[in-house]
Amino acid sequence: MKRCLSLFLALLLLLSAAVVPTTAAYEFSVDLPVINIRGNAQSIVDEDGVVVYDFDPSEEAVKACAKRVLPLLLKGFVTNNFDEYYRAFGEEMTKIYYHCQLDENGDPQWGTGIGKEDQDWLAECMQHDWADENGRYEASGRTYNFDWRLDPLESVDGLNEFINAILVNSGKKKVNLYCNCLGGELLLAYLVKYGADKINAFCFTETVAFGSELVDDTFSGRMNVDPNAIVRFIGDDFMADEMKEQPVLRTFLNESIILAKQTGVLDGVTTLFMRTLYDKLYEGLTPELCLATFGTWPGYWTLVTKEHYAETKQFIFGKPGSERFEKYAGLIQKLDNWDKQVRQRIPALLQGAMDNGAKLGITVRYGYQFPPVLQSSNLNGDVWVSAKNASLGATVSDIGTTLPESYRARRKAEGFGNYLSPDGQIDASTCAFPEQTWFVKGAVHNQRGVETKAFWAEFLNYDGMPTVSTFEQFPQFLVSVRRPVDSEEPIFDLRPMTEENMHTETYEVDAKEKTFFEKLKFFFEHVRLWFAALVNLLKK
Repeated sequence: MKRCLSLFLALLLLLSAAVVPTTAAYEFSVDLPVINIRGNAQSIVDEDGVVVYDFDPSEEAVKACAKRVLPLLLKGFVTNNFDEYYRAFGEEMTKIYYHCQLDENGDPQWGTGIGKEDQDWLAECMQHDWADENGRYEASGRTYNFDWRLDPLESVDGLNEFINAILVNSGKKKVNLYCNCLGGELLLAYLVKYGADKINAFCFTETVAFGSELVDDTFSGRMNVDPNAIVRFIGDDFMADEMKEQPVLRTFLNESIILAKQTGVLDGVTTLFMRTLYDKLYEGLTPELCLATFGTWPGYWTLVTKEHYAETKQFIFGKPGSERFEKYAGLIQKLDNWDKQVRQRIPALLQGAMDNGAKLGITVRYGYQFPPVLQSSNLNGDVWVSAKNASLGATVSDIGTTLPESYRARRKAEGFGNYLSPDGQIDASTCAFPEQTWFVKGAVHNQRGVETKAFWAEFLNYDGMPTVSTFEQFPQFLVSVRRPVDSEEPIFDLRPMTEENMHTETYEVDAKEKTFFEKLKFFFEHVRLWFAALVNLLKK
């Protein structure tokens, strides 16, 4: 009996080993070539091949800028005239970023663009078929490199040549287009100029091409320093990843922010900042800063939302006929053309592709705090784009909250209960394409993992138009599960969202107001943690 039981258990273990690691069981290959468009993953170089695009300016450049502009800032407070400060700040930022700026027409300067290595990669990919010995293609695809600063309606001509070469080499009639982040703009541009005849599937993941509040708020100067958002942002596991090499410093910073919030210091500092600096400076400083850095890039302007494009354009360039508007007339023409040809037509373009037989899949990530200096910082998203925009219209609760119970009850009564997420934060029924839009909680923007290949391999291999009901293992609402932050190689796995796994947040959702004694206990506990973090920091 014991021997039979042992054999039975051994068999169960063998079967479990075969089926439990869900990601390992997938075949990450598909029947048609996959072109992966990754947005600003490619470096921008000058004509000598030196990287000129860098969000991290040198310490010397920052010191030089501060040395010049700080006295002018103080002078502005004395005279209540900040014109010299605005002009000097713009000039200093231009020195730092001038190599990656485009000209007044939105065209490259000084021979900048993608590097020779990236160009050679494209040329090599266009020379032969990518299929393996079984005639199949990697689900993750081959990366298409492009200068993501430029007008996508111009850049997309290169993508069309790439697609045509792949079709000739492979003998296939169609390819799959897959994008991350900013790469979505090229998919939309392709639909406008070339249609969907050669495309089997359009796959959007964490795309900002439908509009990004990060660019919306930054370009238009809509800033707001929210103390609660700061606490959530610093304490989130996104920051733990960013400060993986400095865990002690991160713990100390986190506890310091919490104590500053509890004692009212953080609220006072943020209020002082908004009143004394932001309210006085944003109208003059934002346009200067924008045009000195990324405001000449049509590629970034595509991320401004439909609702805010007109006012943002006027804020940066002024009214028609003004000196700045006339100077950048060529660039503005490109921006207006995108607005007319693409931004105002996105749902119709995608619907047209589906009507033509192309598959459409959209994955959206959420559950993270936006940067706490934006007016949109209370939105729920993947740090860089809200779930509402990335999904083309989902109804989403603010960060740290759920949709009201009365709203959810009404939607269920109306027959839309299947589109409500188990965590109560998403109503997918209001998306432009509710049957083609999946939501992943607990995954930040640009997070890469095995689950991406698993899902998209299933999607692309499906014979027909997949919907959120097609795959049992990939329903509409999913959770990204991963190993701890200190793991050398984080492995991500998608699982259906349930009541047991749905709370991936590092903060309370719909937190109730604490009583006086709870607040007191909470305060002293964090005083203790702060001193412990300080001691560890000093030891280090």
